[in-house]
Amino acid sequence: MRYLGIILFLIVVKIYSQDVLPLSSIKDLDALKESGKGKVVMVNFWATWCKPCVSEFSSLVKLYNDYKDKNFMLIFISVDVPEDIESKVKPFLQSKGVDFVTYYNKFDKADDLINYFDTKWEGAVPSTYVYDKNWNQTANLVGSRSYDIFEKEIVKDLN
Repeated sequence: MRYLGIILFLIVVKIYSQDVLPLSSIKDLDALKESGKGKVVMVNFWATWCKPCVSEFSSLVKLYNDYKDKNFMLIFISVDVPEDIESKVKPFLQSKGVDFVTYYNKFDKADDLINYFDTKWEGAVPSTYVYDKNWNQTANLVGSRSYDIFEKEIVKDLN
């Protein structure tokens, strides 16, 4: 009976734990990019303090759940300050049912992260980038969007 309690505890901890990893170098971004090769990838920049980000978040999670088994990958990158990861970001992700690794900006110069994705991007959030299976950018959506718009952008690359 004692072992059953330990097993249940470990399952609960795993279900409710949320990995939020730092991105602090171009090498980190290259590794993230490599992990998406062969998939349609959507990268969403967001923050807990951003009302439009919070507004669209459930649509993105639903999109991920609807397409995760169809060669689709969603990458969330929080631009919250690193000090807020434990107190704000992780609880928010858990409340939205995010059960995959997400990331946060820990670059010394935010421009390095921004320019990696788009030299014309000024850093506004929410910003969402869509990449085809060869990591060619096919969409750049600045501002909050609906599920239907997000779905339209990835479906054209999935086919």
